[in-house]
Amino acid sequence: MQSTADRPQIMLAHFVAILLSVPTLAMFVLIIVGTATSPLGVGILLLLIAVPTTRLLATGQRGLAKVVLREPVLQDYRDTAGLGLLTRIQRWAGDPARWRDVLWELCSVTLGFTLSVLSIALFLYPIWSIVWFGLWKGLPDIFDTPYGDSLRVTSTAGAVAVSASGFLVGALLWWATAKPIGRWRFGLDAYLLGLSRREVLARRVEQVTVSRAQGADAAAAELRRVERDLHDGAQARLVALGMNLGLAAELIENDPAAARQLLLEARDNSGVALQDIRSVVRGIHPPVLADRGLADAIRAVAVGMPIEFELDLRPPQLPPPLESAVYFGVAECLANIGKHSGASTGWVSIVADEAVIHIVVGDNGTGGADLHGSGLQGVAGRLAVFDGTMQVSSPRGGPTIVTMEVPCAQ
Repeated sequence: MQSTADRPQIMLAHFVAILLSVPTLAMFVLIIVGTATSPLGVGILLLLIAVPTTRLLATGQRGLAKVVLREPVLQDYRDTAGLGLLTRIQRWAGDPARWRDVLWELCSVTLGFTLSVLSIALFLYPIWSIVWFGLWKGLPDIFDTPYGDSLRVTSTAGAVAVSASGFLVGALLWWATAKPIGRWRFGLDAYLLGLSRREVLARRVEQVTVSRAQGADAAAAELRRVERDLHDGAQARLVALGMNLGLAAELIENDPAAARQLLLEARDNSGVALQDIRSVVRGIHPPVLADRGLADAIRAVAVGMPIEFELDLRPPQLPPPLESAVYFGVAECLANIGKHSGASTGWVSIVADEAVIHIVVGDNGTGGADLHGSGLQGVAGRLAVFDGTMQVSSPRGGPTIVTMEVPCAQ
């Protein structure tokens, strides 16, 4: 069953939707009148008022639908920035999203309004049952037929029974129907105000294409890094080790002391080469992740930073590749904070819901982070492999907040 908000949130959304129905009806009428009278000129002025206002109302209704349905409702409008009045109206007339808004206005003030009023009426009926009992006690001759002449209340016990039964039946009926009616009403809004199924699929294909390209670039860059580290570090050490051993073999009979010195150097080079190889391996999947888990691994990085961090680390169990990507993403952000932010405090939060792990890294530094720098782009590339996203807010003067979201299987 589709997840929805709690019943109090749904009722509040219904109440706000009813309030929005008044300007919604007004804008619908203005658009119809403006469209009909646009050849006369006055309709253009009406459209210049009604169309942008309709978009604002639709955006508010998308917010209500997001709260109730617990999923975002997205829509793309054609850009009209910098266009003249007539060109702008022509662009609006050719924008399917604008016409979907108009269709939503019609449905919202008819079927949607009816569903919202019905849900609120069911919510208020139990309360009315209690109010009715108080009115009956004060004016029994007037309020003694709550269900018509077929049921006339003449005693306090009868009034209590009627009030209690009305309250229980009404409460149970509202409890059973609040969520289904909320799904119907705001699901209709989401269907009309959101992207069509075809547009959603097209956007998803585009996102997957981009993420796969970023993932391929990230993987290629990682392979180049490993190759470079091995070539510049371990390989050079191993070559030196082989040369020392070869020279030692030639000198061992004629100059044992020199051969012994070369063997000692070879031993040292082997140790350094081993450290280089371990460093490369740590860059692929740090052993600390396997030994201590993601939370403690990030905590260890934060403890080594020169500033204080507030940590809220509640990651779920993740597959090793995804765990490694999250770790390196957070570690890169912490390194940027230490090198560039000038911050005195920072924070890291890792929480997960049913389908997404949410990571937030922030600091109170000077802001102005380079969004196109290799560090943040590398983080975005790592996350893109797993269909993850990254958003950066870093205005001049701070704070800097990096928000990462990655789908995960609970």
